[in-house]
Parts: sequence; C-alpha cells; structure tokens
Amino acid sequence: MASTNPPTPPPGYDQRTLKRLATILLVAVPLLIFSAAEGYVRLTSPYDDLWALTGRAVKRGNAADWAFIDAFSAYRGRPGVYHGDGVTKTVNRAGFISTPEIAVAKPAGTIRIAFFGESSTAGTGTLLSDSITWPWQAVERLRNHPGRTAKLEFLNAALGGFTTFESFGRFWNRVRFFSPDIIVVYHGWNEMYYFGKVDEMPSWRTRPDGSWGLTASDPVMVYAPRWFDGLLRPSQLLTKARLRLTEPVNGEVGRAGQIGRPLERDYDHRALELFRQNLRIFKAAAGLTGVELLVGKQATLIVPGLPESERARVNYGFHHLDHDAHVDAFRQLYRIIDEELPADHVIDVTPLSGVPENFYDHIHPTPLGAERTAAIMANAIEPYVQAAERRLVAATPQRP
Repeated sequence: MASTNPPTPPPGYDQRTLKRLATILLVAVPLLIFSAAEGYVRLTSPYDDLWALTGRAVKRGNAADWAFIDAFSAYRGRPGVYHGDGVTKTVNRAGFISTPEIAVAKPAGTIRIAFFGESSTAGTGTLLSDSITWPWQAVERLRNHPGRTAKLEFLNAALGGFTTFESFGRFWNRVRFFSPDIIVVYHGWNEMYYFGKVDEMPSWRTRPDGSWGLTASDPVMVYAPRWFDGLLRPSQLLTKARLRLTEPVNGEVGRAGQIGRPLERDYDHRALELFRQNLRIFKAAAGLTGVELLVGKQATLIVPGLPESERARVNYGFHHLDHDAHVDAFRQLYRIIDEELPADHVIDVTPLSGVPENFYDHIHPTPLGAERTAAIMANAIEPYVQAAERRLVAATPQRP
C-alpha cells in the first residue's frame, strides 16, 4: 500500500526555508511576467507619454507627423497610411484625406464632387475608417442611383481644425484645379474658435515661420488627468492600459489651458459677419468657376433642452462658451446660410441634431451618424449630379 506521508524535504531544508522560497516565487514570477510584457510593449508599440497626453507637458510628436505647412490653408494632409484606435486612415498623394487616388485632369464622362469641412467631415477627432466617412458613403449612394451613366469621383478636402477660412484657401488654390462640378461646404463647430478672437483675425493662424498648427509649443489635453498618473507613467504597459480603460476628452483634443476656464454666456457677434463674408467669397468663386455650391447646416448634439447627462459629453471649453451660447451660435450660422444661399442649395442635416446615438461627442459622428449624414447629403446632391449628367450628354458629339 502506498505511503500517505508527505515527501521528506531535501537535506538542509526546513519549513521556514520552503516558505521563504514560496514567497520569493510569488513575487518573482509576477515581476518576470510583468517585465516581459513591459519589454514586449516597448519593442512593438510607439511610446506614449502620459504627461503629454494629459496636458501636463508638451507632446513630443506634433501635427507635423500627419500634415505639411500650406501657405493657402495653414496645413494640408501628409500622404500616407495612418493607424489609431484600431482604425486605418489614408491621405492620398494629392494630400486629401479618406480619398481614393485621383488625377488632376478629369477624365471624360466624369463628374467630380469636392467636400469641404472639418474633422466631422474628414472622419477624425474620433477616427472613422475611410469608407465609413460620410463623403465616401454619400458618393457610393450616388454611384448606385438607378440610371447612373456618368462616372463619379470625389475629393475629401476637409481636415481637422479647418474653418471656412482654410477651406476657401484650399478650394481656390488647390481643389479648383481638379475641376469639380459640385462642392459641398459643411462647417459650424470650428467657426466658433474665432468667435472670441475677432480682433486677432488679421493674424489668424499665422506665425513668422508659417508653422501654425505644426509645432508642439503648447500642452494639449487628450485625456483628463488622474491623480494616479504619476504611478503609472514610468511603465508603458500600465500607461497603455490606462489609455485603453479611460475615454479621451470627448473625442477632440484641446489646449490644456483652455479646458476648465469659466464659460462665457455670449460671444463677439462680429464673428458672424466673418462667416457670412466667407460664404460670399465661396459663392463668388463658385460662380466664377462654374461650380455648383451647396452648403450644409451642420448637425450637432448641442440643442435646446439637452439633458445634463448628455451635456457632459460636450467640450464647451474649446470655445469658452456655455451651452446656451453654443445653441445661439449654431442658430445664427444656420440663419446666415439661409440668407446667403438659395433654399435648393442648402442641405439641412439638423434633423440629426440632439440625437445621442449619432455623435461620439458634440459634433463627431458615430458610424450610424455618418451613415445618416451620407443619406441626407446624397439625396440633396442627386439633382445636381443629374443636371451635370445632362450637360455631359449635351456636350457629347452625336454620331450621324
């Protein structure tokens, strides 16, 4: 019969020694596993500075990673493939984000549409893959319209941070050389960045070296600071776990010194006339080049009566305006669009406003919001595509 006595420890070992050995193993094994994981993360992933991401220090990287200085629109996309948050984004060789490669010369039988806007159009802020951006989806809908005869191409000329100032510069100095037939302007949220800076507009987005937006001279907050960040910062493994388990600052980064400032109840109403003048410049340039100009009323989560639970998703601090001031600013921008454009050239996307499932935050669309925006846009653009098709047919020589 087998003995049931416990095995006899090797000579020189006693119970106390075994306990010490067990304690060492309990500490050493997790440390070895952690060290191996830490080394793997450092070797295979880009470095994340928790101090920079929480606005406590200047980030080592900057916009120069994905943009070039541009004399006409402050900056433009740097061609390449970019990865973030599990999403792949592209910028084509001409510098247009989420846009297939496109030649400057327009092929015969082709209709081109150019989209102008900010991050909600570019599909950044909170990243959307190329094919999920609403311009891409809108053009796919237009291509699949029954009876479509012309080939459709498009340019997504939007970029995060752009206002109508940058968009017009991009239209006149770059996009028009691609011979668009239709342009769609979709601005709102970013216009409010200058609503408290009217007197600074002569030097808007300029520096002596022309580097606006491409230098990392100011702290930028991507994630809200936490008291325990100092404990996690030395480890890239713990830093990445912290970033994975906490949400960014409502999908859009901001200068660390801006967030937390007291909110204003009103804004400089002279800024509205700047927006009006920019629309008029767009209209004049479109008329001069024979392009159909459509202007969209931007959808936003910010609406009258928005519950407090939803207001927590809005970064009012980016413009230093409270909820009611934002509501009024959007209302005034919509009014100016109505006053400056014929009704059939206005695309009203505001039926999507105030619906939480359409937005990640105050303005950036979710995939569902992008799909719904694309449907509204395609429906409004379709008559102008049909008119362009008729012009193509009329210009095509008929066989005898």
